Amino acid sequence: MTSRTMVRLVGEDGYLRVGTRFRYDSADPYAVSVVFNVDTATPNKWEFARELLAAGRQELSGTGDVQIWPSEILGSTVVFISVRSGTEVEVVAACATVIDTFLERTHQLVPPGEEKQHLDIEDIVCRLLDQSA
Repeated sequence: MTSRTMVRLVGEDGYLRVGTRFRYDSADPYAVSVVFNVDTATPNKWEFARELLAAGRQELSGTGDVQIWPSEILGSTVVFISVRSGTEVEVVAACATVIDTFLERTHQLVPPGEEKQHLDIEDIVCRLLDQSA
């Protein structure tokens, strides 16, 4: 399941609109992926826990390369997503309603707490064995 939207890249000179795709696959029920700069020569893909995205709707969440927190800009509720790669840090602001709708759709596919039932353990083991050969 995918959701395409525009987010705002936070920069020194203001906000830059960036095409973005949020993706969820019930075969990997704990994770979401986000691709920034969709349909460009330099897409930037990040994967992180669906639970982190949900928690970030309520409060600052994440202690590593991805941090998410809610805020308000000019009376609109937004969700900031900060991603770090080495010394580079990028922050985007996404519409909270878009994030809520995306999360709701993922929860319809795989309700929170039922992720384990959707894991294909045999496939995971096969992939691990293929990688180690």
